[in-house]
Amino acid sequence: MKKKLAALVMSFTVALSLMACGGGPDAAPEDGGSESADGGGKTVVIAMEGEGLETFDPGYVYEKYAHVVMNACYENLFKFYGNDGAAEPCLVDTYEFSEDGMTLTVTLKDGITFASGNPMTSEDVAFSVNRCKNLKGNPSFIADTIESVETPDEKTVVFNLTEPDSAITSKLTYNALAILDSKVAKENGATDAEDAAETDTARNYLDNTSAGSGMYVLTKYTPNEEIVLEKNENYWGENASNVDKYIIQLQGDANTQMMTLSSGDVDVALNLTDDTVSELEGKDNVAVINDATKTVAFVMMNMDEKIGGPVSDPKVQQAIRKALDYKGVQEIVGSGTITPYALIQDGFMGSKGTRDVSYTDVEEAKKLLADAGYPDGFDIDLTITDLALEGTPLTDLGQKVKDDLALIGINCNIVTQAWAAGYGDAYRDGTLGFTVMYWSVDFADPNVQLEFLPGGLVGLRAGWAADMDPEIAAMAKSCMEATDDEARTAILEEIQDATYEYGPFTMIAQAPAHIGYNSRLTGVAVSDPYTLDVTMINIAE
Repeated sequence: MKKKLAALVMSFTVALSLMACGGGPDAAPEDGGSESADGGGKTVVIAMEGEGLETFDPGYVYEKYAHVVMNACYENLFKFYGNDGAAEPCLVDTYEFSEDGMTLTVTLKDGITFASGNPMTSEDVAFSVNRCKNLKGNPSFIADTIESVETPDEKTVVFNLTEPDSAITSKLTYNALAILDSKVAKENGATDAEDAAETDTARNYLDNTSAGSGMYVLTKYTPNEEIVLEKNENYWGENASNVDKYIIQLQGDANTQMMTLSSGDVDVALNLTDDTVSELEGKDNVAVINDATKTVAFVMMNMDEKIGGPVSDPKVQQAIRKALDYKGVQEIVGSGTITPYALIQDGFMGSKGTRDVSYTDVEEAKKLLADAGYPDGFDIDLTITDLALEGTPLTDLGQKVKDDLALIGINCNIVTQAWAAGYGDAYRDGTLGFTVMYWSVDFADPNVQLEFLPGGLVGLRAGWAADMDPEIAAMAKSCMEATDDEARTAILEEIQDATYEYGPFTMIAQAPAHIGYNSRLTGVAVSDPYTLDVTMINIAE
């Protein structure tokens, strides 16, 4: 029986009784807990990766670990309250779609206020969405299907869409579409005008001070060192967390995180590895999570011959796909790692599951390489950056790719480049020829992976334009417009079959999260949308 998607059903109204976004349906009471040594109330110290953090301005934010801060300090119209299931109303009281799926009308809850004390109105929503679109930053594509925003009254917002979008409520959970206090933002240089990319000057302010309605406020940010979040004294809803302050120490090394967790200097370690987790076994007051995420590592081969050289050849791409040792990659990333069948992660609606590790065939890869005109292989630069896939350095994965491809005559010269020293810009500008990178989902819906297809945000980073593969590009459009789950699942399966042995991307690992934490805490859990949802954590008595 077909299940109509929320975004495309006949007009309906959904009401939610939650009083606040941070709490979710099972919010814990604010009681109990231990006082911090500095007398500052209940404090939790988190150790997490700090490389790649560029901004805390909602209109620009796009980095995985920035979402820990954004989700704490800002709220969205919709939110994911767990790692599975659909997006649920957060700031929204009711919402309704038109019969043709071309408009979404939401009504805000009563009594929402920002940390400044200013009341939230529909104008703040429109400002925030339009600002994100007009800044034209990395995350602006999230709002591509929003043509315009109307505000008929202070509590009502109407989204006019360019086309039916089966993932629009999921997209509205993304932190780039968090609702800003427009009055405070404007006072500090923000604008939602069409020329915002040239005239908005609020980024420096928002990098150091939050302007949202969330449970916490950003009070300190020292790049590569520390982030401090403190309870929002003007929070409009019920506090789900009894934690008064979060101190986030930016330390990416898994061994350092393991040792500081063992000693009690930190309460949560977000970037552990298999080896460091084993070191924690039997430690008093330490608990460990090894849960699946939808974060994936992939090999990217640029389709533009001027940039990718030999790896732009589809036969070479297929040879590389066959040569990679997926089982060996899984062992490097650690227990619980799998290899997605194609571009849709295991666990998403429509996923075809995993690629069998027996897919690897070195002899077949050599034949494919010879058919492509490279019987003796070739030399090529493999650019790797200083980020980590859930605790596993990308440099380790780059070395594994180098070793695997050497078996078929491809000699990779590993070029390491810091994210902040040029890699990040080159990756986003589509000027990298051959690289290993990772992708954490922007919104928890399989449509997020459509960005890897020709003409999509990530597809273009690999030089894969829509007119190069119009049939696959058309699949993406059909998936966006699908009218029910059954239809969308069928299209997603077609997309996976089309990219199983074709295209510039090869998914090599779907990583688990290895998180360690002090057992005095409850509510610590893996979160694909937010990395760690600190609004759900409590200190037990």
